[in-house]
Amino acid sequence: MKKLFPILMVLIATVGCLMAPSVPNQPPTAYIDSISPVNATLGKTVTFNGNGIDSDGIIAVYNWRSSLDGDLSNSASFKTQSLSQGTHTIWFKVQDNEGEWSKEVSANVIIVPEGIGQPVVESFEASPSSIVPGGSSVLSWNVSGAETVNLGLEIGNVALSGTKVVSPTETKTYTLTATSPVGTATATAQVVVAEVLPDKKVELYSIIAEDGQVRRDKVVLQEPDVGNTKTSADAEAFLSFDISMIPEDAVITSATLDLTTATMHGAPFNTLGMLYVYDCHYQTLSFHDYSGEIVPGALYTIVLPPSQPIISQTLASAVQRRVDDGSSRFQLRFHFEKAKCCGRQIAYMSLGEGKSKLIIEYQD
Repeated sequence: MKKLFPILMVLIATVGCLMAPSVPNQPPTAYIDSISPVNATLGKTVTFNGNGIDSDGIIAVYNWRSSLDGDLSNSASFKTQSLSQGTHTIWFKVQDNEGEWSKEVSANVIIVPEGIGQPVVESFEASPSSIVPGGSSVLSWNVSGAETVNLGLEIGNVALSGTKVVSPTETKTYTLTATSPVGTATATAQVVVAEVLPDKKVELYSIIAEDGQVRRDKVVLQEPDVGNTKTSADAEAFLSFDISMIPEDAVITSATLDLTTATMHGAPFNTLGMLYVYDCHYQTLSFHDYSGEIVPGALYTIVLPPSQPIISQTLASAVQRRVDDGSSRFQLRFHFEKAKCCGRQIAYMSLGEGKSKLIIEYQD
């Protein structure tokens, strides 16, 4: 019996190990970072960039395929000039080191014969972009390569180029849609109806066409998001306000920035620290506007998700400088204290397109 005891103990330990519950493998997630251009002529180079995330392992295999041409590549990024003519649905997936595939994600690429291309919106703008109630603005546009140009239900189809006087009673975004045999192109122009109150107060919403984000990898997007976005790329957000209705000789007495409509993705203030707000000045937003570092001169810092509007004398002084300079724009840049959080954790704040509000009080 004494000789059998060690053997029994080994058998019990072995059975215990065999019965221990195993943790199931988690499937990876695939992301298409960019496809450029998405509308190309036959034989032109198209560049594909993708990545994958696996929470409990590593990405071992990548796969790109086309609805027209079949398998394209097994690399995360590649270039090709051999896409056939037509509208391609591009699928992308990744496989982890346990052999499990992610769900496929997709995007469209249109390849057309040489000489036939997408319509191009050369310009579409509203002037002025901000009016008082009862005022008017002029929409102007210029489009090439389109069969039809439409400005929405209220206006309808228009010529390839022209102007239209509009008098919205509230802030309105006009959408231009240009259509050709191979696709469409769109552009927006916003007319802000600024409420000028009797006590010389203006309430301004940010300009959708001029808001945006610039990522560390030099990608410029329209959504004003700041932090570690869904592609795990550090992004700075930018907001633009039209201050042209403030008299040149006005004395700014107060300025309030309302970011209460912003939404949190993950916990950016916990993982990335304080949010720095800078006065900046840009024309058309480009990758050159990305700073990527904390520098002296911030207007102020925000330490928690904004639950109420922020009143700041420093902000008022910054607006005053722009008014004194005769500028028609007051623009802000947002950057979190830490450029990145651990791993590929999503942690960012979405300010929303045209949702942020700047309230300015002044005296003549």
